[in-house]
Amino acid sequence: MNLDPNCKPSSQSTHYWIRDHGMLIFEAENVLFRVHEYFLHRDSPVLRDMMPLEIAPNGPEPIFHLDGVRSKDFEQLLWLYYNPAVTAYDAPKTTWRAILRLADRWEMENIKKIALGNLLKAVDLEALERIMLCERTDLSRDQATEAYISVCTREAPLSIEELKTLSTEVILIITSAREQIIALRGNAEQSAVDVVKKALKLV
Repeated sequence: MNLDPNCKPSSQSTHYWIRDHGMLIFEAENVLFRVHEYFLHRDSPVLRDMMPLEIAPNGPEPIFHLDGVRSKDFEQLLWLYYNPAVTAYDAPKTTWRAILRLADRWEMENIKKIALGNLLKAVDLEALERIMLCERTDLSRDQATEAYISVCTREAPLSIEELKTLSTEVILIITSAREQIIALRGNAEQSAVDVVKKALKLV
């Protein structure tokens, strides 16, 4: 429990302060969330290790501090569990990115799959992000063919920041295809598409 006298007082979450049995209190960025322990205990071995085996029924409720976790991100994750639509996970990319960050951090494999699947459905997902997401799933690379073509045929080469986010194998695929496309400059666009597909070993 944080005993720092300089910390500002915590406030109850306006969305997740549930009065029921089997509840735990989590604190993220001075926001308190009182939620069912079942879901988080079930899905995260990391959180499971920090949860108590038993809480005294008449004792004070302990507060579990989520250091380095943004309250908004935690709220987005809880939305996934408490979504009233059950199977309709209609949310913007920012929500799924937040959920994926926590799912990665807390080793929530099933939640990762849900977040990744919904991110990949976004039609306005940037090409490099689509490539990176496909690389970390069981999807074959042909799921990101259009994204690879977009990156390999654009005028600007990969920036330093972009290179930091990609695996060595993906960088080799992109740079090899771009070099061949530059050599084919002036030919029909279909030639560039063929080059990319060959680099991806799709043909």
